[in-house]
Formats: sequence, C-alpha cells, structure tokens
Amino acid sequence: MRRPRRTAGAAASQATDTGQATDSGQTVVVELFTSQGCSTCPPADRLLSQLGSGAGAGQVIPLAFHVDYWNRQGWTDPFSSPEWTARQAKYGRALHVDNVYTPELVVGGRSECVGSKRDEVMRQIAAAQAAAPAGKVSIAAAALTGRKVVVKVEARIERPAHGLELWVALTQNGLTTAVGAGENKAATLHDDYVVRRLEKAFSLPGKPGSERSGEVKLAVDSGWDPSKLAVVAFLQDPGTLAIEGAASQALAAGR
Repeated sequence: MRRPRRTAGAAASQATDTGQATDSGQTVVVELFTSQGCSTCPPADRLLSQLGSGAGAGQVIPLAFHVDYWNRQGWTDPFSSPEWTARQAKYGRALHVDNVYTPELVVGGRSECVGSKRDEVMRQIAAAQAAAPAGKVSIAAAALTGRKVVVKVEARIERPAHGLELWVALTQNGLTTAVGAGENKAATLHDDYVVRRLEKAFSLPGKPGSERSGEVKLAVDSGWDPSKLAVVAFLQDPGTLAIEGAASQALAAGR
C-alpha cells in the first residue's frame, strides 16, 4: 500500500486468484483508486477484474479510477486524471481517511479498505449487500452514436433519503499497457473497468416516490474499442457520498 506525500508506505497484501463476491443481496458499487505507477496496485487491479467477471458479477459493479499523483514518479498513467484524484480526496474527507493512498477500494461510498486485501474487501462487500438502498436505478438505453455514447437513465426513490444525484460513468475493459518507467517498469499491466468519463445526469429529491429520467451524452475517443465499453449509473448522496442504487449495461449497437 502506498500513501502519497509520504516517503514510505507499508506493502499491501497480495490478492489471491480465487474467490468471488457473493451472488445474493443488493448491487454494490466498488471504486478502486489505483495507478500504473504504484507497484502495489496490480494485485488490487486483478481482484477488481475478478469481482466484475466471476460469480455474482451482477451484484458487484466495479469502477477503476486511475489517480494522477503517481505520475511524477517517472511513469504517466495513460488512464489517470486529476478529476479522479479529486474524487478520492472527497472520499477521504467523507470517510475520515487522514491520508489517501493506493490501492484504495471504496465500497458503496460508505467504507474503504486496501484494495488488494481480499478477505476485507469481501467482508465489506457482503456488509454493503445486506443494506437496502434508498433508490432504484435503471438504464433504458445505452448506444454508441457517432463519437458519443447516448445513455438514457431513470431513477426512483424507494425510501426516505437526502436529495440524491444520478451519475453516469463510461468504462472500458481489456486494456493492456507495457510500462516503460516507474515502479512497474518492464511490466505489462492489464486493466478493466477503467472509468473514461463521468457525468452528472440530474438531481432527485429524497422523498419516496420521486422519480426522474434523463439523457447523458459521453464523448468517445477514436481509439477506444466500442465492444469493450459499458455504462454505469448510480445514485449518490452528495453529502455523505453513500451510493443508494446502481445499474450497469454494455453498449448496444449504434449507428
């Protein structure tokens, strides 16, 4: 585990190659804050891929946010963004984490742990699956049209909550990078569920029965393989950052 802005950090536990999330309970969004410049991140990246592709995949929605503060260590992560670093900092404040680090996994917007510690990751996911979310999210359509992904989303409040925000993320799987410098120099890294875009669709009052639909258009770069893209929509409390409902969908054939 590496904690930026310190000169040293403890080594993270290695993730095992077996085991998956449970296949019952509520859908849980897990957000991994990672970097190709961090030598302890690849095990967490592999665990995130397992969570999304194994048994119970419909119950766990993974998102990989590549932060940019490792870029000054010699390797610029091609998927990194200061926006993702800012998102991690917000979670740090909300979850009372004194110093953000990689690989950090945020579970349901409510708790966090080292992203490569499989047993703790699975424990937190199971706890999150036992809690009923305040809202329901559905993706009515998600298709590539020209150089944009057009996403139609719907959300409904099922039980009392604070006002919530509906966010839509565009993710990409199957990314392979030959790292030429930094702590992972000479390694070939494989990344899934990499967040490429994140846009707010709308806000929704927390009164039960409140519902709203909307549309988001997400730009797609020419080099991205459409067959590897998917969209994720989730309701989030802007104050506590708790996630109160989510859905995911691969892209439909566009025109």
